[in-house]
Amino acid sequence: MGNIMKKIILALALSISSSAFAVSVDSVRGSYGFVEKGHSYNKMIDVLGNPQHSHSHVIHDRQGWPHKAITYNYVIGNARYEITVVAGQVYSINRESV
Repeated sequence: MGNIMKKIILALALSISSSAFAVSVDSVRGSYGFVEKGHSYNKMIDVLGNPQHSHSHVIHDRQGWPHKAITYNYVIGNARYEITVVAGQVYSINRESV
């Protein structure tokens, strides 16, 4: 019985550790088109609708300068998207499989 329990625990640990990771992508498809890096916040809302959640934070550019950012969370199909907007434009898009 001990070996079976160890195998079950190992299988659970592997499935949990490999199930979620985010990947940076260039665009996300919505009902009415695509949202890409550089598009406006308004275009994002028009294409994807209202986000499920958002949070404000600060990001730093390559020179170390701080910028106010808001990250918006969407679930589209079998994926979660985090879209970060800086100065009214899409700065980054991250995709995570659900």
